[in-house]
Amino acid sequence: MSEPTPPGPGPDETLDSIGTAGVRVLQRRSGYRFTLDAVLLAHFAATEGTSTRGLMLELGAGSGVVSFLLVKQFGLGPVDALELQPAVYARLERAVALNACEGRVKTLLGDLRRIREVVPGGQYAHVVSNPPFRVASAGVRSPDDERAVSKSEVACDAKDVVAAARYALMPGGLVSLVYPAARVAEVMGLLTQAKLYPSVLRFVHSRVDAPATRFLVHAVRDRDRGLAVRAPLIVHGEGPGGYSAEVAALMDAPVAERLPPGEE
Repeated sequence: MSEPTPPGPGPDETLDSIGTAGVRVLQRRSGYRFTLDAVLLAHFAATEGTSTRGLMLELGAGSGVVSFLLVKQFGLGPVDALELQPAVYARLERAVALNACEGRVKTLLGDLRRIREVVPGGQYAHVVSNPPFRVASAGVRSPDDERAVSKSEVACDAKDVVAAARYALMPGGLVSLVYPAARVAEVMGLLTQAKLYPSVLRFVHSRVDAPATRFLVHAVRDRDRGLAVRAPLIVHGEGPGGYSAEVAALMDAPVAERLPPGEE
């Protein structure tokens, strides 16, 4: 007997493709939707994290874009994907089957602020996170709970993310994060205080002559090896979909034309 076909998108869902390895994710049509930040984080974690291989953990996995890209496009993992919101988690579980990632992506329902109740400490080689960007007091909170939790620090803040990463990582383990450029001093300080020493920093600019909007940081638990600042990552250019050649190479051109940029 043939295996049952994994369920497709429901009435308020879309099935979206990303990357060059056939990654597919389920998203709520009217809820929070992944942005380019997730793609850039997966690429950064994979290319800057080559010194350590093994079990990975994604904090706040959402639709699973980062986890699926890591295992399917970059051949890393396996990945444990931790998600707080039950409805988002349910879509993530279905997407594991859609991507044939059973055994490579394991879904976990839980709160990163209570990480000790979810996973044993010190067992992960690499932790990645595309966390909520906006401080809780900044701007108007979205009336949609899914959007609010995904975009604003209403369920966790940067200190919580760093603490969870510190707990989960083995000695010498790696953490890769993406945050708004305006928060670079804050996040770098939190990492250093937790003895997660920044080793690679890369700023993301929408265009070559525009200010940085994001930064990607890679840090090592308990080992300060100095900081390397990479050349800026330029998002938009003359490549497919209006992206730079570097960014366009990470995804199929038709998808690149539709993918939204990161939200402030």
